[in-house]
Amino acid sequence: MKNNPSSNTPKPPVNVAGRIWKAFLGLGIAIAGWVFALYLWGSYERAAVMDSWTEVPCLIEATNIDDSQLNQRGVPKYILTITYRYTHEGKERISDRYKRLPTESSDPRKVEAKEKKYLVGEESVCYVNPENPDFAVLRKDSKAGLYSIWFPCLFIVGGAGMILTAILRRA
Repeated sequence: MKNNPSSNTPKPPVNVAGRIWKAFLGLGIAIAGWVFALYLWGSYERAAVMDSWTEVPCLIEATNIDDSQLNQRGVPKYILTITYRYTHEGKERISDRYKRLPTESSDPRKVEAKEKKYLVGEESVCYVNPENPDFAVLRKDSKAGLYSIWFPCLFIVGGAGMILTAILRRA
């Protein structure tokens, strides 16, 4: 019987600390991916709910760009307000929301471009929340969160792969 040289070579010691570090690093990466995926999913869900909101005609009464506030860098922050009147369930109401969240920018041209789409005295369409008819918007939120969710999912899969290789890999 021949001596097999590979059977006599000692196996390298298992680096337990390295495996634990890799597993915790993978866990951190997976958790970060999970948090961002949940954030994007929530953004999508809020936008998807707006699809059930009631579309009603509205009359643009006033537009205003407020530049009296400063952003975190001390630069003027331009905030768009469009006031419009609409009727929902037989009751006349007023809103001033362009979108669900305030429309603001440090670039006045961006806000002015949105303002120019809504001329005073012009008829438009707004979307009314049926659960809170006093809450209406001129533009629905974007569902782009769902289209971007694949990116944080890569971190979830990568982190899970790191955990699995740290735990299951043979020395």
